Amino acid sequence: MTTDWEVFKEDPWQDIECGAYPRGRRLYLNDERYWISRNSSNQLVFYIQDVCTTVIPVKKDTSSIELKVEKYKNDEQRLVCTFLESTNETTEKFGLVVKSIAVETESFNGIAIFAKVQKELQEWSDFLKNHEQELSQSELIGFWGELYVITSLIMKKHDPLNAIRYWAGPTGSKKDISLNSLSIEVKTTSSSASKEITISSLDQLDKTTKQLYILHLFINVADNEKGVSLTYLYELVRSQVKHDFAISALFKRRAGVFFKRASLQQKNQPFVCSEINMYEVKENFPKLVRGNVHAGIVEAKYRLSIQSIQDFNVTKNIMEIINNG
Repeated sequence: MTTDWEVFKEDPWQDIECGAYPRGRRLYLNDERYWISRNSSNQLVFYIQDVCTTVIPVKKDTSSIELKVEKYKNDEQRLVCTFLESTNETTEKFGLVVKSIAVETESFNGIAIFAKVQKELQEWSDFLKNHEQELSQSELIGFWGELYVITSLIMKKHDPLNAIRYWAGPTGSKKDISLNSLSIEVKTTSSSASKEITISSLDQLDKTTKQLYILHLFINVADNEKGVSLTYLYELVRSQVKHDFAISALFKRRAGVFFKRASLQQKNQPFVCSEINMYEVKENFPKLVRGNVHAGIVEAKYRLSIQSIQDFNVTKNIMEIINNG
């Protein structure tokens, strides 16, 4: 567990002068391979320097980061990451990213560290983009629902740090939550009168673990006294993991983009969860997956009748299932 926040400066680039590169300052007091600087255009620079005698493959630049490899003395090489944008907001973002990368990659050496750093940068790419579009209503209730499940169910049976590791985030992988031998797909509906669940791809109900479940929430708009807001749930999760830098950064990466896109009204709108049901996706569960559709069908989105899946209802065992996952 990473608890020592003092190994980093709050603003890594503070007091570094324009044009300092190729000179730099250590980013991470626990490891001398991570450095930060500023180039002649005053762009923020982050570089990793390690012994490596092989050619380092470099992935394609993104809209916000330029990557290049530079030879150094004594068989050392540098992977130089230049952040192309520079505002107070982006500097704060970049600071979080480079600190997280240092923590996540420090156990690697040589060619492996350069590959791992680039993989981490790719995973942070969506976080680094400028997102101006406000959340749609379906995105809002889906995000609210996932945070509600994390705080009200998963964290009740699992350590909060593990709960964030299990969660893919609102823009994550094919399954919302993966707890070792089981996966959970969270579906949130904003009306108790709804009779359908929307399945948005051929991958959502394709089993990648021993067991797969749909967790269906009915939520309704509420007043401040009865409901909880997106801000409340977001801050509740953040408070549970803030003592661990790596997991706190992971939560911000997975949830920060959606939270930032939410308008003030969306962040403060209270909802109440009126009903939760859980269904086990067995072999005879009604579903479309890649294995049972024609190869010519590239993708599909469909609606599933709630009435048709009642034989698969396992709601009475929900906490036992989550505990044993």
